[in-house]
Formats: sequence, structure tokens, C-alpha cells
Amino acid sequence: MPTTPPNPILTSTPRLHISLFNPKDPQHSTFLHKLATTTPGFEDYVGHSPRIRTPTDATTYLTTQLQPRYAASGHRYGDFLVSRRPHPTATLAESVPIGAVYLDDEVKGHAVASIGYCVLPGEAGRGYASEVGRALVRYARAEMGLRGVCGICAVGDARSRRVLVKIGFVERGVWDFSTLGGGGKRFFLDGWARSRMA
Repeated sequence: MPTTPPNPILTSTPRLHISLFNPKDPQHSTFLHKLATTTPGFEDYVGHSPRIRTPTDATTYLTTQLQPRYAASGHRYGDFLVSRRPHPTATLAESVPIGAVYLDDEVKGHAVASIGYCVLPGEAGRGYASEVGRALVRYARAEMGLRGVCGICAVGDARSRRVLVKIGFVERGVWDFSTLGGGGKRFFLDGWARSRMA
């Protein structure tokens, strides 16, 4: 299986590209370090978030954890770079990294994929999180054939919960993920068969 697909872009919207992280691109490591160290709640961005304290930590994560995940899943699951397009026809090279999104093929104990997102504080409040969430759900359903996708956020994370509901997820209450290795209680939002997400 190739380690890098021909096109690093998974999907795009008029404002955003969602693409693979490249551990050989120092800008990706620098950006991931910035995201990890300046974004409140980054540790909750995904239950198994790496501890990234330096750009070298970011490179190590991208190389030793994310690349094997990409390779094992055919570049379909893992963390992906979110870049803002300066104009609707902008290439990936012209675009500016503003966040990350993930698609996880396993919510421990549940046969459903999950999504998560994280944007730089200076980019928050512009609708990017809901836009990238919708785009990733469309990608998961149309390109990967997934029927079920869920969103999970920390109990106190009202902003993320609002975004997930805006995308079209239905709140299913508080689940205790600590027994499943997921780090405590989380709101669980279910996206099964929601027509608004198509």
C-alpha cells in the first residue's frame, strides 16, 4: 500500500480544504505544535490526543502514529489538516492552515465512526467548525459508504456541542467513556440517518 495517495486533499468546500498531514513538511509540524499549545481544549480534541509540547513532538506524532494510521486505513482515518482557502479556487499550497479534524473508525465499545475538530482561537466564531464537520460527514458517507457517524465532546464544552447539533447530530445524553478508555464523561451525539447531514 502506498504511503502517500496521489492527491493529499480528501475533500473541499468553497472556503476550506481538508487534507492529509505530511510529516515531511516542517510547516505541518509547526502548525500542529501551534494548534496544540494555543488552543484551549486541544487535549479533548480527540480522546487519545498526543501530548505535543514542541514541533519535534508534532513531527514524531505525525511520523510514528499518524502515518501508520493513514497507511493501515488507506488514508481514510486519522487526523487531517484544515486549511482556509483565500479564494474559492485556491490550491492547497495557497491555503492557510487553521485547524484539524479527525475521523475515527472506532468509538470503543460502539460500532460507529466519530468525528472531531479543532480550530485556532483566532479562527473561531466564523463557522469553520460546522463547515468542516459537514464536509467530513458528507465525505464519510459518500466516499467511504459509512452509514453512522457520531460526535463526542466534553460535558462542559457547550461550543462544540452547539456545533455538532448545528451539523445535524442528535444529542443522546452523557455517556461515561472512562470505562472504555475514552477519558471520562462525554456528551454523545448521534448522526445515524440524519438527512440534514447528506
